[in-house]
Amino acid sequence: MRSPRPVWSVLAVLCCVLSSTGALGEEAPWVVVLGQDAKVFTAAKQLAAWKQDRVFAWVKPVKGFPKVLAARALPGLPADQQFVVLGVCGTKEEAEGARALVRPWVQGASVQQLTATAALSCPTPNALNSPLKTDAKADATHPFPDAPGLVLTEHRLNPRKVMECRASDLLLRVAQGPAVLAEVLMKGQCVGPCTPEEQLQAKERVAALQAQVKQGSTTAELLLKDSATECMARDSHVQKVITDLGMPMAVVASGSPIVSIKKPEGVLMAPGCGKLVQSPYLTGPGSNDLSLVEVEADQPGPEAWKRFNVSAAGQHVAHLVWASSRCEWRSDDPEPEGQDM
Repeated sequence: MRSPRPVWSVLAVLCCVLSSTGALGEEAPWVVVLGQDAKVFTAAKQLAAWKQDRVFAWVKPVKGFPKVLAARALPGLPADQQFVVLGVCGTKEEAEGARALVRPWVQGASVQQLTATAALSCPTPNALNSPLKTDAKADATHPFPDAPGLVLTEHRLNPRKVMECRASDLLLRVAQGPAVLAEVLMKGQCVGPCTPEEQLQAKERVAALQAQVKQGSTTAELLLKDSATECMARDSHVQKVITDLGMPMAVVASGSPIVSIKKPEGVLMAPGCGKLVQSPYLTGPGSNDLSLVEVEADQPGPEAWKRFNVSAAGQHVAHLVWASSRCEWRSDDPEPEGQDM
């Protein structure tokens, strides 16, 4: 027969249970820590930098948060440290959901359980009021690799037909569950001769140009390449999604076979400042096949998304730098020699 367990042993076990739950049947809260430092000034400086980059745009924090708190306000965390805190949540699931809202830009963000009760201050998603239209068709979903629960989605909507042209719009969204955090609509259109009268005129023009080409006109030959007799779609389509920088960056092509109305076809659409931000046009060598676009950060780490190189088919296309004051990526490649500024 086993001897009874000493009283001190029972008390030790009970103490451990209480330290992790705060009280019997009640879980101790979880804190979302963005960063820490021994000096309050350094922690505050880091918080100010994040605010400048608007990394909290997808978060609806409790009043006064995020803020710097000393360890004594966060029982169980290392002493003599200052913590940048996004909020304190009642469950681990809630805390991890809150962390995901800033994780693309604050990759060091962590979720830690306290050892005693604390006032709850859990943030919620800063959601848009933007229900999907009934004709929206889901095309694809791309998870954020460093922020579980966040996804980039593609939808096609507003389908329409003009003569032989079938066009629709591309809707890109960032969402966490039912909460829509950011979205951008890239409208499609029908271009070229899109009425019977315009098509008749276009066919007559093509016939005239073909006659001139037979007579040896090189100008007519060039114009003929730019002539269309059908109404054609100019739609935006996601060619690929790149996650190398910790967030999905969609390579979007928008093109038309009509040369005279053809704009540069490729852009990156990526999260920034709580929005989906469009990069400068990707018009460098090799960018004709946008499925071959790749990105490479200047330096690895939490700020990799701020400075990176874009290439296509092994050819340099652009070097993009984040301008926080304007919430945009800019190309800092030098102008070609001899080009007017």
